[in-house]
Amino acid sequence: MFINEQDKQEIKKQVGNLLKPTELVLFSQKIGCEYCTDTEQLLKELTETLDNLKLVIYNPLIDVDLANKYGVNKELPAITLRTDKDYNFKFLGIPAGYEFTWLLNSIVMVSNNQLPISQKTVDTLKEVDNMLKNNQAVLELWVFVTPTCPYCPIMTINSTAFSIVSDNIKAVNVEVSEFQDYAIKYNIMGVPKTILKLVTRDNKVFEEDIEGALPENKFVEVIKHFVDHQLNPLHKH
Repeated sequence: MFINEQDKQEIKKQVGNLLKPTELVLFSQKIGCEYCTDTEQLLKELTETLDNLKLVIYNPLIDVDLANKYGVNKELPAITLRTDKDYNFKFLGIPAGYEFTWLLNSIVMVSNNQLPISQKTVDTLKEVDNMLKNNQAVLELWVFVTPTCPYCPIMTINSTAFSIVSDNIKAVNVEVSEFQDYAIKYNIMGVPKTILKLVTRDNKVFEEDIEGALPENKFVEVIKHFVDHQLNPLHKH
């Protein structure tokens, strides 16, 4: 058991009522996935704690079309959420430890349309979204975290909120100790580490690293500057 009775009461108090029926969408498999069974159990217990929340489990080897739709491949477990619509964010790995906060916040964001970011940040994101849309580009926010990092949830929660505001921003939150390939590829020495990855219409990729946790206003300004710098060459200094 992951969630005891005391935890259940605390979670109910923290989350409150969920307004929209919400699905936890889990991609999982029994073989070759160390944390899939634990993740399944954790999410199942959470759905037993909160009303209006249910768990749907897919196997990417069987549910291939859905796995492609959500951009899920061999990195499992992979979690996203669904209400009456789909979202551009996912979490790779088990959202345990401090990252359980990400899970609860994400549920509230999609079920209650309640984003933990300021209107000013939303307005800046809309500017970024217009730049991306006009250039047929997509921005991916790759946030690398571990469950024992107290400063990490601010980055996973904000990247998720940003992806909800902008159709052209995708958030990929990764529990990096489960995926050593990513740790090596992106040279993850400490967490949180965020990679901004801009993919242009002709499939050129531009990247920028952010080390450590940033407050939301600083995070969105770094994103805006990066996107503007890459998509509007005349603005380059």
